[in-house]
Amino acid sequence: MLRWSIATVCMGGTLEVKLAAAARAGFRTIEIFENDLTFFSGKPREVRAMAQDLGLEIIALQPMRDFEGMPEPMRARNFDRAQRKFDLMEELGTKLLCICSNVSEDALGEPERSSDDLAELADLAARRGFRIGFEALAWGRHVHDWMQAWDIVRRADRPNLGVVLDSFHTFVRKNPIAPMAEIPGDRIALVQVADAPGILMDPMSLSRHHRCFPGQGDWPITDFLELAIGTGYNGPISLEIFNDQFRGAPAAAIARDGMRSLEVCGEQLNQRRAKASAPPLAISRPLPAPANVSGVEFIEFVTSASHSPRLVAELEGLGFRRVARHRSKDVDLFRQNDINIVVNREQDGFAHSFYLVHGTSVCALALRFDDPARAIERANALSAPTYFGRIGPGEASIPAVAGVENSLLYFMKESERSSWDKDFLFLDAPAHAGPLLRVDHLNNMVRRSELLSWVTFYKAALGFTEEPQVELADPYGAFFSRVVRSTDGSVRIPLNIADGGSTSVSRFIENFGGGGVQQIALSTDDLFAFVEGARAKGVEFLDIPDNYYEDLSARYDLEPELIERMRSLDILYDRHKGGEFFHIYTRMFDQRFFFEVVQRRNYDLFGAANTPVRLAAQAAEQDEAMRERAMLD
Repeated sequence: MLRWSIATVCMGGTLEVKLAAAARAGFRTIEIFENDLTFFSGKPREVRAMAQDLGLEIIALQPMRDFEGMPEPMRARNFDRAQRKFDLMEELGTKLLCICSNVSEDALGEPERSSDDLAELADLAARRGFRIGFEALAWGRHVHDWMQAWDIVRRADRPNLGVVLDSFHTFVRKNPIAPMAEIPGDRIALVQVADAPGILMDPMSLSRHHRCFPGQGDWPITDFLELAIGTGYNGPISLEIFNDQFRGAPAAAIARDGMRSLEVCGEQLNQRRAKASAPPLAISRPLPAPANVSGVEFIEFVTSASHSPRLVAELEGLGFRRVARHRSKDVDLFRQNDINIVVNREQDGFAHSFYLVHGTSVCALALRFDDPARAIERANALSAPTYFGRIGPGEASIPAVAGVENSLLYFMKESERSSWDKDFLFLDAPAHAGPLLRVDHLNNMVRRSELLSWVTFYKAALGFTEEPQVELADPYGAFFSRVVRSTDGSVRIPLNIADGGSTSVSRFIENFGGGGVQQIALSTDDLFAFVEGARAKGVEFLDIPDNYYEDLSARYDLEPELIERMRSLDILYDRHKGGEFFHIYTRMFDQRFFFEVVQRRNYDLFGAANTPVRLAAQAAEQDEAMRERAMLD
């Protein structure tokens, strides 16, 4: 029957840890990569017992390499080797041996010879009740696409010999997938899936380092699965991922992400089947549909009594006004038009624990949903459990899930202010307008090993879409940004990673104690007037070098007076397809976060051309702060 599966090679850690992680994530079948057995200190039968205790069926042992088409005496040695594999399979309790196409320089490029070898091996396997799966490696010496592998399997004509269809080896060589529909389903031994980014790289390097789960890359995995299942194939669909980041991350998190990605694949397959009036596939349980997201309801900062005055002064300088105080907690609400900022000074509970680790920082974010109950139900179904904090009598109970670095992501009802009235006592003051209108975007700085995990979370649990990754220059290394956004574009979150020990991302993660929100971008209709007003209130903005404005005048046909005004205010500029973008950055608050204020004129990007300037200016600011601290010490 169709079942989700995962190969042990996808995860890092010991074999015991991998098996437990797979079972905890909801997998019931698993492929054993032989290297994991090599490094296991016990006997193969102990692996079988562990798997059984965890409710896992071992569906395959893989891979056997360099088998078909070899001259003597290597051919005879290969058959001896195969018998030892069969003995191992007997102990493991598995029935399928996966063989990948030969890469040896000694291999003979004769399809008839290869089919004869596989036929003979299949006959030997049949005597012991085993099956053989033959897979084309994209870098195979003579067999390097699935059509060649299927031709050899078809020539061998053994009922217990089938072709292994692997999405990675198919797409990396741009093999057509439509002809897969002609393969009889019972001649497919196994279906393996892996995605990958659409970058130019030799197939082996891409395979070894950049495979990822479905939906984390750029390939049409759902199309591949739809065709494979359409053949009548009724066996496991297994993840086979080689990825340095995956092996360096906790196995439990990787297994969870793998299941999330497959569940979404199943959802997409069933949506297609529903349109074609076909029955749903039992492989995937029904998921609640993603709820619509319509914006950011609030951003919550945690701070202490001693640091609060500086944070409040920064907010008031940006035009925010305190409009309410929490009924039972040391928490204030600051508001400006559609922007709500919560300042939490509690001395116990979640926020205080977050402060003890990260200092003054963004500890929570709330999104507006048209149906938050359905949104949280979907998140729960995809292994994101609900968090409920301490609440007082009569106060609103707002569900949340864990965000980056165990911050919180709240699910609130759009156009409903009743929760604010339940929790806060509002001051006798008119609603505050001010120059800032709404949250434009905010970033998540994450460890490189966590990027794909958060892409999967936002896409699978919240129904976000993503944009292609952008690479930018950092003074101390490389900076990469990948944007996820709600379907209506009201919430946009750049996920930022970097290479280099002193990059902006690395410094943030070191200072902050992990990933988190570093940048909060707010929009205005008149940036110049805003900056002049904010400067008058004492807000300090990032110093931009004069050379930037010299370059700006060379690149764009801007009036000299406009450039001089931008120079005097440290405002940056970008243009794209006739649209214009003005923006400015505040100085870092305790090397943890900063605000960006933006003005858009038919412009939908993020000013990436100016990011290297911003990073260099912030690096200079941080270096100066370090020198000043060193002098004080």
